This record gives sequence, structure tokens and C-alpha cells, in this order.
Amino acid sequence: MPTNTVNRETFLARLRASGLMSSAQFQQVYDVAATSDRGRVLARALVERGLITRFQAQMLLAGRTDGFVLGQYRILEQIGHGGMGRVFKAEHQTMNRIVALKVLSGSLMQTDRAKQLFQREVRAAARLIHPNIVTAYDANQLGERHYLVMEYVNGPNLQELVQDRGPLPVGQACDFIRQAALGLQYAHELGMVHRDIKPANLLVQQSFPKGGCVVKILDFGLARLHEPATDELSGHDSLPAVEAAVMGTPDFLSPEQARNLHSVDIRSDLYSLGCTFFCLLTGQVPFVGGTALEKLVRQGSEEPVPVAQLRADVPAEVSAIVSRLMAKKPEERFQTPLELAAALQPYSQHGSGTFKPLRSGHSGGEIPSTGESPWTGLFDDHDALAGTMPANLSLTPMSSLNLGSNNSEIVTQPADNRRLLRIGIIVAAALVGFTIGALTIARLRL
Repeated sequence: MPTNTVNRETFLARLRASGLMSSAQFQQVYDVAATSDRGRVLARALVERGLITRFQAQMLLAGRTDGFVLGQYRILEQIGHGGMGRVFKAEHQTMNRIVALKVLSGSLMQTDRAKQLFQREVRAAARLIHPNIVTAYDANQLGERHYLVMEYVNGPNLQELVQDRGPLPVGQACDFIRQAALGLQYAHELGMVHRDIKPANLLVQQSFPKGGCVVKILDFGLARLHEPATDELSGHDSLPAVEAAVMGTPDFLSPEQARNLHSVDIRSDLYSLGCTFFCLLTGQVPFVGGTALEKLVRQGSEEPVPVAQLRADVPAEVSAIVSRLMAKKPEERFQTPLELAAALQPYSQHGSGTFKPLRSGHSGGEIPSTGESPWTGLFDDHDALAGTMPANLSLTPMSSLNLGSNNSEIVTQPADNRRLLRIGIIVAAALVGFTIGALTIARLRL
């Protein structure tokens, strides 16, 4: 039934079946329902009164009556989706606390090894309590679905901010990167590396009532769920190390991470933060155009255009900081995030980062595909919200996850598609090596 022809009785029946409201709350709905016999008009009135969200109204008008509850959480809005899964704004039904729910894509959790890695990584992430890192509150599994409960950040990520506003003011960009460096330093002191630092993984939270902005790093540890299946936890490589090159974002990937995921340290995150800094100041990635493979080659063999040449108001000292962060050799970069934060201090404008809502109206989480409705495909077969979850389901604190004491039990699950992936990646790596060698020979001849 088209959403514009849903009548009042049909909409009320769907709303009651959804479990979004108690019987007592329904009395307010009946009071509003008396004003019109059209479902769409009723839905709009309920949204205006704050009884349901626009997202919930759209789902009900489209015929959905389930999928509005996940464990103890009532789904309010979808705020993003991407390769990791879907992100929802939700409310704990007992505590009335607003959180972000990240429901991981089923493709990431297909093997026992991946599930154990997920448990290990979220337990490590639970240790990260810092103003510049998104706090992980909880983790749980419902059947074959895995999800995280995280701190809700009320602003956009830096990719969205730059796409919407263009290059940021120099002082603001410096302060955002300085704050991210402080978060990385805290993680570094705990022995953790992010491995996927990029603008989309840096969220901006507007601080009230003082004003200004706080940058928070998202998805610590989760980047490793993208890596190919290796028995790294037991200390044995079951696949060639070059396969790790597929993990990460080519526009922000360090040269050493492109070669071997397992050999990286905090200086790889600093390289990625340098690429992010470049993007904030110029509005573009360091190496524009080309395929993912071509970008990986350029990250390892080509110097980006200095920021000062692309933007006249960037001080030479700030441009030099970006260049140092993006040095090809790790030993030529800043050696710790704290060293970077100190270098950025003189150029940072504190408290200048207030912002109005983005023109796109989207904030937080990963960026939806251009032109796609935020609820398109929400309840497909690969989504954890395909059915209503029991309202009395209790959560499992991350501190109680049973990881086992013998990591050597974690084994790689063989699969035909993994063998094909090995072959494809090895061929790609050979092309990278060939290209870099050709570039080197060409330079020697010059």
C-alpha cells in the first residue's frame, strides 16, 4: 500500500504492533488521531509532538511493524552505514540513555576466528577511556548478529564536514588533528594501533555549554576485522603477509601497512593522520584519481604536492608538519602522537570549532551512499534488525566476555574464495612491486 494512501486505522494498527509504545502512551496517540483520518497526517503530527521519530514514521508508513527494538534498545534513527555495518541512534529503554549502535555486517563475522578476534578487540577497546576516543559501552551477540553499544556523538565526521563546508580554517584543522593525536597517544601508551585513521573515523562533538568542539576517534580495534584470515593470534602466519594490503583505505594508508599489516606501529597511524590533515586543509586527498592499486603505488613512491602550494594561507610551518607526517620512512616522521600534538599547539585555535547542522542533515557515523535514502535496504536479509528482538534480552558487558585462555586454539577456516583472494592479492602485490621498480629505474636513468 503506498505511503500516501495509508489510513488512520492501518497506521495505528502498525504502530501498536511495533512495540514502540506502551498502552499508557497510546492514549496520547488517540488524542492526536482524532484530528485526521489519514495515516500520513497522523504520522507527521506524532513526529511533531516527539512521540515517534521521522525514521520510525517512515518505516511504519512503509509497512514495517518489527525491527524497532534491538535488545534493550529502541531504534530512533539510522545515522550511517558502510563496510563495517550499520549505525543507529538508539535509546536504552530503562536508562533513557542515547547511544550509537553499530551492527556489524555479517560478512565480517563468518568464521569462528573472526568472532574471537571481535571479542578480543572490543575487550581491548573497552580499556580506552579518553575524551578524544569514542567510548565503547557494551558488546553483544544475538544469534549470528554482533553489535557494539557506543557513545553517541552529536556532530558529523570530518569527511562529512569537509564535503559540506570545504577546507577548514587552518587553526581549526590544526586543533582537530592535535586532539586526534592526544587520543592516539593514549592508545599508544596502552600498546594499541588503530590501522584505519581517516576523516570518516574522526567524529566531531559539539561541547555544551562551553562551545567549541571535541574530536573523537571511532572504531578502535574494529579495523582489524577487515583483515584476511590469518592465525596471527597464535603467532603463526597462515597466509602470505602481503594479503594484509587489502585492509585499510588507500587514500590514507601508510606505505608499510600496504606491505604488511602486522608490522605497523603508531607511526603508521601518524602517516594516516597526516593524509587526513592534508584533506582538512585542502579539501582533497593527497593523491587524486586512479585506482586503489595506483594510489597504493603512489603512497609508497610519490611525494604529494605541498599543502602550502595548494592553499596560500597555510603557514610554511604547518605545511612542513603535514609533509613530515607523510614521510615514506617511519623513522622520518614524528615518533609519537604527543610529539605531533606539541608541534601543532602554537597553530591551533581552541574553542573555534562551533558548527551549525550540515546542509545534508546527516550527522555522525559512516556516510550513506550518495542519493540513497537512510532507510533503503534497512531490513534486508543481512541486517540484524530483520526481526524484533526480545525486549527483556539482557546485555553482556564486555568485561565478562569469555575469550578463553588459549589463543592457540584459534584456527583459520579454509575456503575456496580465500584461495582465490590469495591469488588475486599476490598478483596485485607483484604489480605494485613491478611498478615501483619501473619508477625507480626510470629515475636512475634520468
